[in-house]
Amino acid sequence: MIDLGGPELLVAKADPITFAALDPARYLLTVNGNDLATMGAEPRWLLVTTLLPEGVHEEDAQRTLARLSEVCAASGVSLVGGHTEITVGLPRTILAGCLLGTVARGKLLRTSGARAGDAVLLAGGIAIEGTAILASEHADRLRSAGADPGAIARAATWLDSPGISVLPAARYLRSLETIHAMHDPTEGGLATALHELAEAAAAGIRANLGSVPVLPESKAICDALGLDPLGLLASGALLAALSPAEAGAAVKGLYERGIPAEVIGQLVAPEDGDALPSFPRDELARFLSST
Repeated sequence: MIDLGGPELLVAKADPITFAALDPARYLLTVNGNDLATMGAEPRWLLVTTLLPEGVHEEDAQRTLARLSEVCAASGVSLVGGHTEITVGLPRTILAGCLLGTVARGKLLRTSGARAGDAVLLAGGIAIEGTAILASEHADRLRSAGADPGAIARAATWLDSPGISVLPAARYLRSLETIHAMHDPTEGGLATALHELAEAAAAGIRANLGSVPVLPESKAICDALGLDPLGLLASGALLAALSPAEAGAAVKGLYERGIPAEVIGQLVAPEDGDALPSFPRDELARFLSST
């Protein structure tokens, strides 16, 4: 966060897309936008470094740049600059973005703003991104493992709908009076995000993991591969810490906006927290290392 002295604060985030093969331009804007959204900020300006592999066709390079412009225009974000080059030794195009946004002074949220006594709310299902990547890029392996073909087909569309952006949920939640923190589960899944939320707040968490809305397709695909959905890449979900008195209304408000939500726990003193599952690496990475 950068304080320029005006009524709004400038928030900056940089993140590359090195992993996703499907629509990396949209991925780039979304994953950086999610991080800004959890701080209460609205994404506004994007700079992109585009690293192209040797031998890339001019048409493919133009398509990549055109897609960046397209997704920015659709999201109300200005593509304001960056750098493009052909880079030795790359197997595929790599995009690295720096996204800038603004938040009103006094409305900035930090993960460390959560406090003991807060309800922990989860918006969105588990685990959208990891399951979508498995279904869209490893369908043959899933079918061989006995996963339901219908579940594979449905999950393969999740990057389009419901998508992995948490901005709609964050826009609603940041309007609440007692919202103290937001955090988006990414690598390491929901379990890792709960650890991170508690650590940042110097608190513990009592979590009802049985109330976590694990999507049926995610459960079926994870069961077939021997993976745990709580440790699977979970972009598309959002954690929020807020007053228990407002949590019920927040869940209702999210549902009214088409976003499933549940209260899955409460922040407590560190010594009173549950021993949550721990994942030394994301379940998707564990699966890929075995292929």
